[in-house]
Amino acid sequence: MHRTLASRATLLPALVPGAAAATLAVIGVAEILLDNAFSAAPAVPAATLAAVVAGTALAGRFPIAGSAVVAAAFPVAVAGGLNGPTGAAVLGFFLAPGWAGYRQAGLWPSGSRPLAFWPSGSWPAPLAAQLMASLGTWIAGRAAGSTVSGLAAMAWENLFFGLLCWGAWGVGLLARRLRDRAELLARLTTALDAERDAREHAIVAEERQRIARDMHDAVAHSISVMVLQLGAVRATLPAGTPQAEMLQGVERLGRESVRELHTLVGILRDTPSPTAAQPSIARAGDLVAEVRAAGLPVELTVDGDLTDVPRAQDISAYRVLQEALTNVLRHAGTAATSVHLHCTADRLTLTVDNAVTSPSPSPSAGDGDGGGHGLIGMRERVAVFSGTLTAGARPGGFTVRATFPLGTSSLLGAPSPLGATP
Repeated sequence: MHRTLASRATLLPALVPGAAAATLAVIGVAEILLDNAFSAAPAVPAATLAAVVAGTALAGRFPIAGSAVVAAAFPVAVAGGLNGPTGAAVLGFFLAPGWAGYRQAGLWPSGSRPLAFWPSGSWPAPLAAQLMASLGTWIAGRAAGSTVSGLAAMAWENLFFGLLCWGAWGVGLLARRLRDRAELLARLTTALDAERDAREHAIVAEERQRIARDMHDAVAHSISVMVLQLGAVRATLPAGTPQAEMLQGVERLGRESVRELHTLVGILRDTPSPTAAQPSIARAGDLVAEVRAAGLPVELTVDGDLTDVPRAQDISAYRVLQEALTNVLRHAGTAATSVHLHCTADRLTLTVDNAVTSPSPSPSAGDGDGGGHGLIGMRERVAVFSGTLTAGARPGGFTVRATFPLGTSSLLGAPSPLGATP
């Protein structure tokens, strides 16, 4: 809004005087053509009109000088034999001081001393008009003779044109004051909006920090203690036993959960952890390498560019793949497994296929690394994007296939597979 007001303030001095000069020229020409007295002897009215148009145009750059030129049309018209200024000259006579009052300061510029006499504001414009009106009425009075009625007419005309020019100047000052007040209010509004946004941002940041502290205190410490206790229990078991390997896997999941919790805390604090990698389907190779290191033979193939997947689908696809590989590791042991990722402009398809038939885990079976609950967690993650997930046995193996439509921004468009809001 402030920029709009500034651009208008820049264009106004150039447009208004030019438009006013053109309008007065049209009015003056029409007056000369339609008035019989003017059309019979057009030289003086034309000279008066030229002074008015020139002074009005000059007021765009020099308001006080332009006003003085317009006011000079009064004595020019009377000295040329006219009874008074033309209609166009009268219009210009009060428009020019009003424009000067609008364009420049009032009695003295802001910050200057009131006694600094010259130049100090726009008051010379109405003063020049007053003097030109007095000169014009004096010339007219001399031509009419120094009679009582002539002197009374001179006094009245001088008072009339004086009130006219000073009143127009006062209207210009008032318009300028209203404009300045509107610009001030616009700047104050902008400043208040910025202050409100900053205050809201500070409140959000403070709330994030509070949540981060609460989560860290309530969860991270407990998980760390659990991991340490599991490590102590595993140390009492013979190496290589199924129980020891199971506890080692639980320890690993606990440490990864702590790292992810620290990452989440960093996000809430607007300071993400620089060491923890963010979940992304583009990191499927790292995930496969981790599972392969745990003893599961996995092959990964990727078709398409995975770097342009929207953030929400990106994280969910990574978690589904993480959950599926965890289920294979849990239920199929060292069965040969293949992972195929196919990404196009409008969809991402994820397929995990292991070579031996795996019993389908129950909906409530174990939590994988992705924080889901078996197939239920994977279906929930896919359903919120109106995607599809199929999981089941096939001849000689077990297949999980998830499809994510890309470009879906709303998480409210698909019903929960459990019949409740996700």
